[in-house]
This record gives sequence, structure tokens and C-alpha cells, in this order.
Amino acid sequence: MAKLNYNVGMYREYSVKIALILSLLLTPAFARAQAPIPHVGVLVQEMGRAQSQALKGVTAELKQLGYSERKHFVFETRNARGDRSALQAGAAELVTKKVSVIFTTGSRATLASIAATREIPLVFVHPGDPVAIGLLKSPNDSTRNITGVAAYAAETTEKRLALFKQILPGLTKLHVFYDANNNLSRENLVLVDSAAKKLAIQLVGHPVRSTDEFKSTFSNLSSETGAGVFQISDDLVESEAEFVFATARQKKLPTMFNEEAWAIAGATAAYGPSYFEMGRQGGRLIDQILKGKTPASLAIVRATKFDLTVNYRAAKFIGLELPNDLLKQANKVIR
Repeated sequence: MAKLNYNVGMYREYSVKIALILSLLLTPAFARAQAPIPHVGVLVQEMGRAQSQALKGVTAELKQLGYSERKHFVFETRNARGDRSALQAGAAELVTKKVSVIFTTGSRATLASIAATREIPLVFVHPGDPVAIGLLKSPNDSTRNITGVAAYAAETTEKRLALFKQILPGLTKLHVFYDANNNLSRENLVLVDSAAKKLAIQLVGHPVRSTDEFKSTFSNLSSETGAGVFQISDDLVESEAEFVFATARQKKLPTMFNEEAWAIAGATAAYGPSYFEMGRQGGRLIDQILKGKTPASLAIVRATKFDLTVNYRAAKFIGLELPNDLLKQANKVIR
């Protein structure tokens, strides 16, 4: 009888242990620990200021949400280093590696990812309107595998021009260069024209069709008081930004661009979306996707933070005295 009680006791002890082991195996925490670590693909045309800030924002947000890099996720980064043709190969590599989600900045990297996969979720960060630029057919497309953060920067044209007027109170003439073959640039020019009329500023549009024509036209600008250069998003012009800043300095012309990176590079000032904050917003979308949400179920998010960056040194070089109230409201002053 004693032996039977002993066997029953042993059976009960083993049963309790087995139950504990099974309960541990079935817990979500244990399941996450045993699941493969998700890889987050990153595709950029080049790792410039905007791209690095966006990626820092993603990392910061995921950390705040409880993720630890290499423990809960791994970045797979493909940097085309300015070579547009390398974007397709980079996107294809990320698809081959079966990453859980692809994060992109800029239209070219995003379009390369869209062309590479219709299945892997894509999260973009873009300063413009994703529908106008061709990233999406419609924000409400229920079949899309893409979501992201858009700044709709063209909508801030009036604000940016008003800030330029603060920088140069005597602003009476606005030079805008753009690619004549770019429909979106022509549409943005209309927005600038409307904003300029409200401030009684004369708009002088300069349509160009090649880099050589652009450089020749820009070089022929005269140095006149009350004139300034106002940038709209345009690949042809932006590809020659270094030339723009150098020539504008020679002619003592102030310049207003639309992203912090341009002010750091030499523009007098810039007003545009914070890529770090857009990255944080993108990080929240990545979190939702890693938890099982589909991109189609996640609305396109609007950028919430826009920054004014003033290049004090560039302004001083052309003899421009910046108002103190403007310097106080600037998010960043480069001295």
C-alpha cells in the first residue's frame, strides 16, 4: 500500500512538471523567443542627411516600443550610393532574403521596391504627395502592400514663402527654376505663383530642359536687391544644388529650399518636414506590421513636424542681416 502511494505521488509530481513545461511552451513570450528574428529591409538611393535621420527615427521609435536591435529585429540595409541602377538590384536582394518589411525613403527607392514585390509590406517616408508622385494609385486601395508617412510639402508653399519674406523683408522678385518636362514641377510652380501674388511678389519662372541650359540660365541671373531664389522639388535642379549655392553666393542672392539638408549644404534657409519625426512615425507602422497588420489596413500618415533651418553663415556671407525674431523661431541655426 505504501508502495502504491509512492507511485501515485511520483505520478502527480511528474504531471505537475509536465503541465508547467507545457504552459511555458504555450506562452506568447516563449513563442516570440523561439520565432525567427524578423529582418527589416532598408533601401535608400544614398545615405544622406534625410535618410540617416529617418532611419534614426525608426530606430528610436522601435526602441521606445520595447524592441532591441539584433534581439527583436535586424536591419538589412541596401545603399545604392547614388547609383539609381543599383536600386533594383538592392530591392531584389531584400526580396530574396524574405525580409519581413521594407523601409524606404525617396520616390526612386520606393518605386524600385514596389516593382520588386507585391507581397512583402513596404513602409515609405516621403516629403510629397504619394499619389501625385506615383507611389500609390489611391490611399484607400485595399489591395496595396504599401503604407507610409507623407509630408505633402507642396501644401506648405505659402508658409515657406512667408518665412522667406521674413528673412528678406524687401523681397519683391522670386526666381524659380524647374524642369519643363516635369508635370509635377509645373503644378508646384502654380502653387508658388498663387502664394507670391498674395504677398505682392513677382514670380519669374525659368523652365529648363537640361543641366547645361539650367546652369547657363542661372549664371545669367543679375545681382539685384529684393530678389531671391525659391526652390520647388525638382530632380534636375536639385542634382545641381552645389552649383546653385556657389553661384547664388557670388551674386549675393538668398535662397529658400524645402529640407534641412539643403540649408546645411549652403542654402540661406529651409523649411520642411522633420525626417527624424517621420522616421518615428514610420517606426510605429513597422511595429504594427511586425505584429500582423497588413499595409492596406494602415492609413497613410501625415507628417506632423516641420522645421525651419537657417544658415546664419550663408546669410552673413551675402550681407544679409537676419531678424532676431526669425532666429528665435528657427528650429536650427547654422553658425
